[in-house]
This record gives sequence, structure tokens and C-alpha cells, in this order.
Amino acid sequence: MLKKRILCITVLALFVVTLTPAAFATKVVPLKILLVGYGWYRGIPEGQINNAQLVAEALDGETIRVYKGNRVVAEGDVHSIVIPVTWYGAWPPVETEIESYQPHIVVGLGTSPGSRGIRPEPYASNVMNGCDANPEDPTQEVCMDKEPVDPTGPDYREGNLPYTEMVLAMLDAGIPAYRGKKTGYRTIDGVDYPTATPGWYLCNFLTYKLAKYVEEEIPDLLAGFIHIPTQPEYVAWDRAAALDALPRNSDEFDELIESSPSASMKLGDMINGIRISLEECVRAKAGK
Repeated sequence: MLKKRILCITVLALFVVTLTPAAFATKVVPLKILLVGYGWYRGIPEGQINNAQLVAEALDGETIRVYKGNRVVAEGDVHSIVIPVTWYGAWPPVETEIESYQPHIVVGLGTSPGSRGIRPEPYASNVMNGCDANPEDPTQEVCMDKEPVDPTGPDYREGNLPYTEMVLAMLDAGIPAYRGKKTGYRTIDGVDYPTATPGWYLCNFLTYKLAKYVEEEIPDLLAGFIHIPTQPEYVAWDRAAALDALPRNSDEFDELIESSPSASMKLGDMINGIRISLEECVRAKAGK
């Protein structure tokens, strides 16, 4: 009889031990993250790849996890695509992927050479300017001359990513980061044009289009854009090529070799910075 009681107590104790909070934890259903990176653009030297494409491809298929203590409280599965740097070709694949993949979060990536850190971009200007870069035929280009992204739209549109939280989280991890902003109006030939840190090129275009899509189509979608720097290797190779093209006894050579190189960031840090940013997006979307 005593042995039976001891056996029952032991079994009961083991059963109680297994009833930890983890045993009752509900299964976390991953959110869907669409990560969009720009590909080749005019000016990238042969042998180099757009950093936005490299980061997007590196994170494709990764699961972003948000922890509370040792417990996973939210997850996001990353699906990445690369889009062309063209005025008419950039947005259609993004819109198609949103409709088919039905993501909860969309983040666009572009490279800002010389940037001193990763820059989440809250604002976009209603301006398109510059000639695009057709990867299929570099001799063919479409040029915009300070034309509106949306002829009936406001001067500025704002995304809805957790911009401040992303910057603070990256800084805590030792990754240089800062938040984009509106930079006022620029007057050209008597016309005032809105400006913001994404500029007027394709990165600004995608920033504006994403904000417009959220406002008009899916208000519940979390979407926005992030600028990343370039790599130190790219900066070094570009400078070496520029110096190699100059006569060594020229003033131009001396001026260039004595000037400070542009800011840059290691690819691994860029990847980790965007991973941290996506974690903050998952945290915000899941309310954790």
C-alpha cells in the first residue's frame, strides 16, 4: 500500500512539473513580411550589387522572432523580392506580390551612398525626378523632370512603420541609425517642390506609393521604406578606380587622395540592422 502511495505521488509530481506556462502557451502564428529590395541601378560599377538587393536576399526565408524573457511571443516569416530601378517597373511587382502573398508587413529597401547609418524613412515627397536604370537594356531609360508621383495626391505622404523604435533598437545594438525627415520646400523656376530625406528618385517613389497604398487600399497593412548605406569595400574600390583614372602628378589626384572617404557600413551590420528593424515591425503589428 505504501509503495502504491509513493508511486501515485511521484506520478502526480511529474504531472504538475510538466504543467509549466509553456505547456499552456498558445502556438504563435507567424506574420507575413514582404521585404522589397531594389536591384541594379545606373552608376553601380561592374561586379558590384545593390546593397538593398544583398540585404533582401540574405533575409529571405528567415523567421523573425520577438521574445518576452525566454518565450517567443511573436514571429514573422520573411519573403523577399528584388525590383528594378525603373519608373514603370518598380511598383507593379510590389502590388502583385502584396495581392498574392497578402503580407501583414511590407518594408522597402534602397541604398543611399554616403549615408552615415541606416535610415528609416517616414516621409515621401510627391515628386519624381531623374532617369531610371533598365537592367534589361541599359541604353533605354525613362526620365522624369520633377513630375508628381500622384497628380491629385498631397505633397507628402507618411508611412506607418515604428520608425523611432527601429532607430532606438538599432542604436542599442551598436548599429548607427537615424530617422528620416521632411526637409521643407525647394524653389525651382518659381515652383515650390516638397523635399524629404528619401530624395526625388526611385526610393522616394516607392516610399510614396507604399504610403498611398496603405491609406487607400489596406489601412491595416504596416508598410514603409528604409535606406541603407553602402559597403566599405565598395567605397574603397570606387575610390581606387577614380584615382587610377587620374594622373599621379595632377591636382585632381592629390585632392581626391587627401579627401575623406564616404561613410559606409559592413554588409553584416546592415543585414542585422534590418533584421532588428523587422523585429520591431513584428512587435508593433503583434502588439507585443
